[in-house]
Amino acid sequence: MKKCALFVLSISLLLFSCEVDNVGKEALLESVSGKGQKAKNTDIKLLKECKVINADRCNYSNYAASSFWWPKEGVPQGLFSVGNGYEMSYLEYDDGSINIKGQTELDGCIATIDLWLVGKTNLEDWIDKGGLFKDEIESASCSEVLAELLNYYTVDETRSNMTASGCEERDGNYYISHRPTDERYGFQVGPGGALFDSGDDYGVSGWASAINKETGESHILDFNFTIGCTNDEKSCETAFARGKDGATCFIGNGFSRWGWTLGPLSEGNYTYEIYAGAGQCDINKGNLVGTVDVSYQMGDVTVTYNIDNTFTTEETHTYAGNLMFPIGNNGKPTVAPGQYSISENLSGEIYVIAHAVVCAD
Repeated sequence: MKKCALFVLSISLLLFSCEVDNVGKEALLESVSGKGQKAKNTDIKLLKECKVINADRCNYSNYAASSFWWPKEGVPQGLFSVGNGYEMSYLEYDDGSINIKGQTELDGCIATIDLWLVGKTNLEDWIDKGGLFKDEIESASCSEVLAELLNYYTVDETRSNMTASGCEERDGNYYISHRPTDERYGFQVGPGGALFDSGDDYGVSGWASAINKETGESHILDFNFTIGCTNDEKSCETAFARGKDGATCFIGNGFSRWGWTLGPLSEGNYTYEIYAGAGQCDINKGNLVGTVDVSYQMGDVTVTYNIDNTFTTEETHTYAGNLMFPIGNNGKPTVAPGQYSISENLSGEIYVIAHAVVCAD
C-alpha cells in the first residue's frame, strides 16, 4: 500500500555527586592545557548578539531560576543566576562558533565565564558522527523541545576558561572542557534548547568540566539558559493539527509536551486547523497557521499541509496508525516528531498526528 505526506503552501539532578572528580585529573589537565591556541579569524561575521536569561527551572519551588549549575558538596542545588549586576552574553558567528561570556553568581560566589562552542551540526549529521540528543527525564522536563530543530556543538577547549572569585576553596582559574569526553552529547542550541525552561524559547543546554589550572581538580558544570536577541532573523515555532474539541492533547495522555492526536478516524476525508506555539494545548496562546487535509481511503493515508503564505515551513512530520501514539525506538509510546511514520496496510479506525515547524518571515 502506498503511504505519503504532502506539503502544500497556500496562496493566501538532578543526580547529586561530589563536586570534585579526581579520576584521571592529571591526564585531563595535561590534555586540555597542552592544546595550542587557535589563530583568530578576523573575517568572521557576528550573526546574533543576545543576552543570557535564566532558565525558569520549570518553576519548581525548590529550584531558583538560573543559567548555570556548579554543585558544591553539601549544597547540591548550586544554581548560579544572571541579574543583579551580573550578566552574560551570547554571541553567534557565521563560522559556526558561539561565544558565551560574562558573569553569573550564587551567594557571593562569582563565576566569570568565557566559553567557546564550535562545529555547528544538525541532528542528522550529529547522529551520523555517533552523537545523541539529550533531554531531561520526562518527569523533570517542561521544555517543548524538538531534537530536529536544534544545532549541536562541542566545546573549543583551546580558548574556553572560567575564573571563580568569592567562592572560598573553589577560587581560582579553570580550563573548560567538553563533558562527556566521548562527545556523545553536545551543547544543544535552538527552540526549547534550555530544557529546564517552560515552553520553546530559544535556549542552550550543555555539559562541561572545569579543571583547576593549578591543582588539576575537575568540577562538573551544566549550562541551561534562554537568550534574548535584538537581531533574530526569523522566529520559528512548532505546530500541530487539532481536532475540533482538542480533547486528545498529549498532556492529558501521559506526556509533558503539548500537541494533539487526531482520531479515532474511520475511512473518509477530514480537515483540521493547525496551531503554532499553543503551549499546554491552549490555542489562546498560539496562532492559527493553516489547515491539514487527511484522506483515509482503502487503507491508504494521505496528509496534505496547507500552511498560510505568511509563514515558511521548515519541515513536517506525520504519524498514522492504529495506536493513539506511535511507538518509539525504545519500544514505548512517544510524541517525538522525529519518530513519526505512516503505517502500511491500515484497516479499521486509525489515529493521525500532523506536525509542522513554521517560521514567521
